[in-house]
Amino acid sequence: MQYLVRATVIAICLISIAVWIHTNRFSSLPIIEQVAHSRVGDQWYKIEQSGVHTGFMHSSVTLNKQDQWVFRTLTVFQPMGGLPTKITQNLTFSNSEQYELQTAHYSHTSKNRLTDIQLALDQGKYIGTLKRQDTSEALALDWRFNLTDQLALEAQIFAAKAQSGSVFTSTFIDFENLAIGENKRKLLARNSNGFTFGNFHEGSSSTTHLDTNMQVVSSTISNVFQVNRATKKQATLVNPSIEPLADWQLSQHSIPLDKRLEKHGNLNQLTLGLVSHGRTSLAELNLPLSLAHTKPDSFANLDKEKFTRNTASLPLANEKITRILQTLDKPISVAALVDTTNQQLRYINNRPAGSVLAALETGQGECTDFADLFTTLARSAGIPARTVYGIAYSSAGKPSFMFHAWNEVFAEGQWQGVDPTWNQVRLDATHIKLSDDLSAALLLASSTNEISFTVLDQSYF
Repeated sequence: MQYLVRATVIAICLISIAVWIHTNRFSSLPIIEQVAHSRVGDQWYKIEQSGVHTGFMHSSVTLNKQDQWVFRTLTVFQPMGGLPTKITQNLTFSNSEQYELQTAHYSHTSKNRLTDIQLALDQGKYIGTLKRQDTSEALALDWRFNLTDQLALEAQIFAAKAQSGSVFTSTFIDFENLAIGENKRKLLARNSNGFTFGNFHEGSSSTTHLDTNMQVVSSTISNVFQVNRATKKQATLVNPSIEPLADWQLSQHSIPLDKRLEKHGNLNQLTLGLVSHGRTSLAELNLPLSLAHTKPDSFANLDKEKFTRNTASLPLANEKITRILQTLDKPISVAALVDTTNQQLRYINNRPAGSVLAALETGQGECTDFADLFTTLARSAGIPARTVYGIAYSSAGKPSFMFHAWNEVFAEGQWQGVDPTWNQVRLDATHIKLSDDLSAALLLASSTNEISFTVLDQSYF
């Protein structure tokens, strides 16, 4: 499922900006330059998912001939249920008093997806291009980002001599959302072996271990993904960009249910109990005792701007999107958007298109492609919308729950759930939204057939 790719991208980007420091060198320089000098060199990391080697990360810091700081990161991985993915990120900072970000280059490549972002500082704005497949659009971003932001965590710790429990706030470049994101890390432990930080970002948690020189040793993401320092040879023994992992990585996982749900499309409320069938308890699997359908959150003040935003994966201004919207009666209704999205694509199980433009080109995709197309159409029409991920009921064959994607859209003064894959304007309660952490834990447990669901409570419209 593509939601795991998304969660992993966010987590790995956060890891890639965290952390080297030496306190005994360059003591006459400003703190931020001391930190930057200590970062010079390269590091290799091995990426694993539930003990399976799935890729690698390489990061480097150099001071180029123009006396600019250059940060490079290459990440190649294939998460369970996802496609082989290659991500590169290059940032160049001036070595002046402001240490401004001068240029930025980001690319995200997988099957049927090519996203490339090139930016350069020009009179206080970052001007450049965003390329998706064979399309291109101009960018002008009012970002404020410099070397001090890039190394904020290291500099804060260097200056503060922080103790356990301290919380550090920093910013990072969120290329996928074309925005500057905020990251909070909590110092969980500090001892003779180094430091342990916890990071919590919209339902996706990570724990990072650093040695006494503040160099990353390892990180655990959602209790499923592990990133460990290694040699180049150890890290690159698996390179999915050259040779994709086994087919089982792309299989569609489902979780059995103890009984068939009658008229499930009319369910207003549903609570499921989780049952472990192995020697491993639910707690050890990082799973709760029950899951339930929940209503969307209240519409927040910042939601209108955030969820009508153009992003790297949502081509709001693309001519194909514009043409589709021109066929709809005005004002555009949510029902019309759901039906139109459903009619644009043919569902193909376990064969993600990989991007909105690729889905429109082939006329097919899986649930994430339907959901992302709906989000793109709604936002392009000025209607706040977002893609959400979780599990939903499947009545095909034996009753079960499968991993699924659908949408939340702002209508009639509140967030409402819709499912364009199944052409549902009124979302039934078998749609259970999950955090990234819980999705990862459920996916792991389902891949080893360790759990099943039982119905605890249900009610109908």
